[in-house]
Amino acid sequence: MSINSFFAENPLSPTTRLLYTRAISQFLERYDPEKCTAGDILDFLDKKTTWGNSIRYTASVAIKRYLRWKFGDSHPALRMRIKREDAMPGRSLDIERAAKLLASFNTSKMTGVRNLAIACLAMDNGLRVSELARLKFSDVDLIHRKLVVRIKGGKPKDATFSTYTASCIAAWAPYRRIGDDRLFQMTRDGLRVTVRRWGEKLGFTMSPHDLRRTFATISSQSGAPSRLLQVAGRWSSIEMVERYTASITPEDFEDYFPVNRVIRY
Repeated sequence: MSINSFFAENPLSPTTRLLYTRAISQFLERYDPEKCTAGDILDFLDKKTTWGNSIRYTASVAIKRYLRWKFGDSHPALRMRIKREDAMPGRSLDIERAAKLLASFNTSKMTGVRNLAIACLAMDNGLRVSELARLKFSDVDLIHRKLVVRIKGGKPKDATFSTYTASCIAAWAPYRRIGDDRLFQMTRDGLRVTVRRWGEKLGFTMSPHDLRRTFATISSQSGAPSRLLQVAGRWSSIEMVERYTASITPEDFEDYFPVNRVIRY
């Protein structure tokens, strides 16, 4: 099947590959790739009413990339253009909700100990759900509070975490099943369901990626320089930091008013 050959020559992260597979496969079910036009791609995307702009844009990139791979740069459908609109700020937890979340775990039970460790680690360094699922216990250094994470593309990157988070991971360690080196011994889908239930229990919607935004937002509100936040969060650019801190408002400047600092001098 040509789509498998396409992925063999165009390696992608597991998450991106899933989205590309869905977009390309569904497009090929409806249109002849050799004869399709730019209008056909737009028609396909317009019928995907449940897809947000970001997914529509990524789907258009996937389809065009596939067509370019299969037919070359002269394919007429490659002239299709779609505007990538600025997305609304993604959900993140404010300090009050973050505190309620950490206080909600019953650490007298094994699952509570595990969940507290997951939440703290994700909040401390913004690990993605796939990174949390793949993270190995052998890649975590509790003494120096460091870990090695495989980011998109499989490249290893260093990350750090707080003393409290280290204590939470240490508390979870004795409960881990022997023979499974994954730190939390959960699948990506299992983590998604678990985090969603955390939110349901507290009365708000929540996903693992919200914790990555929470990491960025609270760190920025606490005064972390953008460049340091970029390195700590393993983002490729400052622009990505700005995307993840889009929920910051002018009211968050309260602790930094120059006049307040001057009058305290």
